[in-house]
Amino acid sequence: MSAIADFRIIKTDKLDALKEASEIIIKKSLFKRTVTDNYWSFIEEYSKKLKDFEWSGYIFGNLLIYLQENKKIDLLTSEFDVIADWISEKRGASLMIFTHNHKKAFLDKLDSENFPMEELINFNKEFSEDDDPELAKAQIAGIDAIKASLEELIDDKEIVILNVG
Repeated sequence: MSAIADFRIIKTDKLDALKEASEIIIKKSLFKRTVTDNYWSFIEEYSKKLKDFEWSGYIFGNLLIYLQENKKIDLLTSEFDVIADWISEKRGASLMIFTHNHKKAFLDKLDSENFPMEELINFNKEFSEDDDPELAKAQIAGIDAIKASLEELIDDKEIVILNVG
């Protein structure tokens, strides 16, 4: 089973509206049930889609922990954590928010040449008992995708959102 990873740029002033759009509303009546889900239509209207990620989005689970613990590249913490956590809970999927501060702090460190395949394989084996070289290969592609996404940020009025699900 696989998960899609979707990278988007969105203006920070749209985050409250994104949060509101993330809630699935179910109305029930005697013979009818109506489901309203505006999340993806909101995303399509107010964000810019970035390059497609061809691998499973599940690789970001290990990768973001690896970057944080082994390379001191903390992309899991930002001033928008409360919103990201709320949307993740409401959507039943993972949402990460990468900021201009992440770009300033980590862009130069996110060169895939800095991440040896063997090191990633060893981390994955320890962390999740998965020593498949294809996972490490996908994680290197994930590093490149994160870097390319951060490069798109112009200033602190924009963020990158990564939906995995």
